[in-house]
Amino acid sequence: MRSLLACLFGLVASCSLAADYPTTGMLYNQQEDSSLTYNCIMQQSQRLRCEFIQTAVRKKAKAADLEKKLDEARKNYPSAMKEFSDPKECNMVGAWLGMATGQISIDAALARNPGIATDAAKFKEGMIRLQEDAKANPSVLDTFRALAGMCDHPTEENFLKITKADHDKDLRTCQVSSNPFAQEFVWVSDFGNAGAWVVSSQPEGPCGVVQLSRFEKDHAESSGLFWRYTARKAATNPSGTVMPGLSCSAVDQGEYVYDWKESRSDHMQCEFVEFSPI
Repeated sequence: MRSLLACLFGLVASCSLAADYPTTGMLYNQQEDSSLTYNCIMQQSQRLRCEFIQTAVRKKAKAADLEKKLDEARKNYPSAMKEFSDPKECNMVGAWLGMATGQISIDAALARNPGIATDAAKFKEGMIRLQEDAKANPSVLDTFRALAGMCDHPTEENFLKITKADHDKDLRTCQVSSNPFAQEFVWVSDFGNAGAWVVSSQPEGPCGVVQLSRFEKDHAESSGLFWRYTARKAATNPSGTVMPGLSCSAVDQGEYVYDWKESRSDHMQCEFVEFSPI
């Protein structure tokens, strides 16, 4: 029944004969909110070339990040005072907040502050969307309110409120990323109990990072159509440095298992979504 369902939902490339290598499918990370789609072709050299697309969803910030951000803000407060003592900049902040709350007409604000937008039409469209978002979720404007408060009373306490407002939004923001990559695999018959397709890799970079990812067939599934993927890398030069202050020993060398039958459906409480390049 599982193999029939797999054929119906396109989880395998061919339903007539199980290949001795992974062909195509979708897998789910068992530790994080990410998935892999893969498409593999056997080369004449008997190496297996696979193209992947990894899609991931992660929170933009963690609660524990706040103290570090506040410490940084305290250091930046003296220089920030110069910006908030500029009446022109604070007038802009007031105009933004007035437009976003609907207290000031967008056209009137643009006429009074011609430097606020390089493309008035696009700016107006964006501001209308912001107004609609603010009606549904007033917290969208918390950062604007914090900026306006700093303009009115440029104290350190009010400056830290800007950081707190940004952080609070980041806690409710999820970042979505899509990362394509390719790997070549060789068959290692004595890997584990039944062999595996293991990435063919050479040490790279100052840490000598070697890719150790692998495909292993799910022998618990009688059709022989399904494979698991385990992502892993190792730093062969742990005493090296990636950059000043960051040792190669900090390279993540954990194993991340991607399984075909155990998808994830987590409640991440995302009020905002951002697309991220990584």
